[in-house]
Amino acid sequence: MEILTTAQMYGADKETNAKIVPELQLMENAGFAAACRIARNYSKRPVTVLCGTGNNGGDGFVVARILQDWGWPAEVALVGEEKKLSPAAALNAKRFKGVIRPPSFNRLKKMEKSGGLFIDAVFGIGLTRPIENDIADFFNALNETSLPCVALDIPSGIQADTGRILGTAPFCDMTITFCRPKIGHFLYPGKERTGRLIVCPIGIPDEVVAHQMPHCYENTPDLFHIPAPTPYDHKYSRGAVLVCAAEMTGAARLAAAAARRAGAGWVAVSCESKTEQTFTTAEPGFVIQAADTTEEIEKQINTSNAGAFVIGMGALKTERTKALLHSIAKSKKPFVADAGALPFIKGIKKDLSRAVITPHAGEFRRLFPDLEEQDKLTQALNAAAALNCTVVLKGADTVIAAPDGRAALNSTDSFDLSTAGSGDVLDGIIGAMLAKGSKPFEAACAGVWLHSRAAETAGENLIAEDLIACLK
Repeated sequence: MEILTTAQMYGADKETNAKIVPELQLMENAGFAAACRIARNYSKRPVTVLCGTGNNGGDGFVVARILQDWGWPAEVALVGEEKKLSPAAALNAKRFKGVIRPPSFNRLKKMEKSGGLFIDAVFGIGLTRPIENDIADFFNALNETSLPCVALDIPSGIQADTGRILGTAPFCDMTITFCRPKIGHFLYPGKERTGRLIVCPIGIPDEVVAHQMPHCYENTPDLFHIPAPTPYDHKYSRGAVLVCAAEMTGAARLAAAAARRAGAGWVAVSCESKTEQTFTTAEPGFVIQAADTTEEIEKQINTSNAGAFVIGMGALKTERTKALLHSIAKSKKPFVADAGALPFIKGIKKDLSRAVITPHAGEFRRLFPDLEEQDKLTQALNAAAALNCTVVLKGADTVIAAPDGRAALNSTDSFDLSTAGSGDVLDGIIGAMLAKGSKPFEAACAGVWLHSRAAETAGENLIAEDLIACLK
């Protein structure tokens, strides 16, 4: 599914209004879709719809009217003056026959006692300035209660293109957005305030969305293809991976085991002679290749059967790591670089279009200190363009960015992935996808998705080894 920027969503709205569905009907569609979802997920109860003066508030007036028609005790708390309502919002305010009053702290207390529901339709995706004064105080007070809150389109205060909080924002049980999700639904801290995300179609055709030329997508299997084994496969055609081991040998063992479990038919480990025994006694399926000098390393890389390389896990910033990375880059084969290899990646003068790098936030800051003030998606896209490689910027809201401007945002939640070795497993999975012939962006998307699904299967308090066992 495409993820839209604010400008793209407004463009789709405008084209639809002009050619297909008038603005008022689109607002009616949005309000009806939201009311249906609210009625499906909550029992009938007192509801207060917080409405702003723009079209997000107009959606809120439609929701209030429909829920009232269905027997819900509904009222509207208007943020702003009625004379400032947009034309469409003003019309729907007249159609609503219930009580319209300003937000009230007393009402908040009464709603909490009666087990009510708040619906946030104040600012929507167009907000560009911090929420301040009385409405900020009201949202902060709402966050201190046990009352559920449902946002229309996006929680008020969340910058739709970055996920940043502008002043304050409600913690929502659920967000009902329209047509397509927005970037702020997937990036923290906006993701935390969004709650359960529901996307409702409202009459904007797919071809109109396509006209906006979206470049960002939710990371799902629609973005990649994992080849299934055929009767004609052999171990090399299924994907051959060479994992470059370093000082912390456990990292390479995890990456190599993950590559095998992710479907690679042949996995070798390159290591120094002094650590060779560690690997020969580890997994019987590993092919162990020792190399100590730069010449031996280069010869090993150049004569390898591998279709993809994995480097950097557990590595220190050493000349060996640098030599390995340069030899791999010269081979013109795809590779994954992480951890100890990252400090050398900017020094590679070869074409990096076949490479995937997988930094966490700290590694990314050291690599690109000049991008620190940017939002996460923009950081990843700028880094991908600067290096001409695919960037996997890891975290609870992992971003995958390609040098051609495409990006994918991971939507699954598993905070248990913040454990030692988890990133090494991800490197091995992506390495296997590259070795199978996937292009770097698709391989990275597949690797992140498989990694997340394995975490969901493994459950709470997982360790990196659990991820490998749960790959399927």
